[in-house]
Amino acid sequence: MTARLSGASGNLIAGSLCYLNSSFVWGLNIPLTASLFASFDPFILAPLRLGIASVILASAMLLTLGYAAFRLPISSGRLLVMSGCLSSFFVFYNLGLLYTNTITAAAIMAGSPVYSALTNRWLTGAQLERGFGGAALLTMAGAAIAVFGSSQPGESSIQLQGGEILIVASFVGWTAYSVLAQRWFPVEVPQLQRTLLTSLAAIVWLTLFWGLARLAGIVGAPNLEPSHEALRNLFMTAVLSTALGALTWNIGVARLGIQAGVMWQNTVPVFAVLVSMIGFDLQPTREQWIGGTVVMVGVLYMQWHRFREVRG
Repeated sequence: MTARLSGASGNLIAGSLCYLNSSFVWGLNIPLTASLFASFDPFILAPLRLGIASVILASAMLLTLGYAAFRLPISSGRLLVMSGCLSSFFVFYNLGLLYTNTITAAAIMAGSPVYSALTNRWLTGAQLERGFGGAALLTMAGAAIAVFGSSQPGESSIQLQGGEILIVASFVGWTAYSVLAQRWFPVEVPQLQRTLLTSLAAIVWLTLFWGLARLAGIVGAPNLEPSHEALRNLFMTAVLSTALGALTWNIGVARLGIQAGVMWQNTVPVFAVLVSMIGFDLQPTREQWIGGTVVMVGVLYMQWHRFREVRG
């Protein structure tokens, strides 16, 4: 009994720390990516980041697991489906942002717990965890306070422009990838190996999407002479957000499940504001402080329910 309790507590702590890290580095990614769009179009940026991240992940896997870990432990068909879901997140997310305004996009993203919960229910038939409903309401309310309170007079408000459904689709793709990465790989396969193999396959998908966008005239020729600052920011987002963030996210899903993870996703804008305050001299509004606090209360509310289950 004591060993079981210790194991459950260890999973709760480790999973929460992993989700915390992912949320923080993805928050860091937001201001860095905004600066990268001045040098790279969104379609070419995704495979570039995944390419750099894959080199880092491959080096870590080679040092810790050896060459044998590069063998595919599942069918190539399943790998293509998983990496396709991962790629769809990047593609739909970028297109969604292109065809909507910032305020509308932020409001749509606030509903990510609902989209993810429904996707998880569709894929696995899993019931909602105890505390999920209250936590989802709190995190969505906090995000709404921050979004609507941060808009200034004269700024664009909620307007449907066609990209909103793509943002929802991006979260569906991310949730599907997260769930399938835990269900389709054998239980003994390390999370590092799962993350790398799906990332390598996703590069193929994303390169194909970029080629199609180039042929369709959606994007121009890639920038072959980016600034040193752009290269530095690209490397930072690839290593921290794409490689480390995805790895710790998968560990969090394995330890705590996807429903806890979607609560943490709504803290990403909170960390983005904190990072922007420190590195970019951004002064948050009162509503952003209040909204961020409410989001964190929602996350802690669900963690409290988990702690009670572990202790009970």
